[in-house]
Amino acid sequence: MKKKKIGIITIIVIVSLLSYFGYNIITKAKEKNEIAKQLQTIPKFELKTLENFTFTNSDLKQNTSTIFIYFNSDCDFCHHEAKSISQNLNKFKNVQFVFVSFEQTEAIKKFAELHKLNNQENIIFLEDKKGDFSIQFNANSIPYILIYNQKNELVKKHKGQLNANGILRALYQND
Repeated sequence: MKKKKIGIITIIVIVSLLSYFGYNIITKAKEKNEIAKQLQTIPKFELKTLENFTFTNSDLKQNTSTIFIYFNSDCDFCHHEAKSISQNLNKFKNVQFVFVSFEQTEAIKKFAELHKLNNQENIIFLEDKKGDFSIQFNANSIPYILIYNQKNELVKKHKGQLNANGILRALYQND
């Protein structure tokens, strides 16, 4: 009799755990699909420039490819990526770069200056102090790159370092 109760309790516990894990997996998959759909075009966002002005998706240049790069100045991969972009700026005339970091303004400025990306007409650096970008754009790694074509359609989502040639390849294979 006691063994029968233990067996029933064990079965109930196992079924409950499997149901719980199954529910979590399904919920996570739905969330992931929703974020993927949201990223198919540039989502609405609101961040601060290094001069503390509000910058939103409506401030982006129209009919221009847009590349978002989520970075950190302590990341070696981010430095290699920025250096590669800096060395190939002439190939990115019709592209706007949006560099986003959760770091303090001074750290972002130093990074931009180091790679001579500051004062470039087609490059803006933004602060993500509240972590909004990482949530809205599903940026869960550094560096993290989103490449959008001239119609604001996502052509590539990349976790990790991507050099200038990789960015250009993604841009032009989808034109």
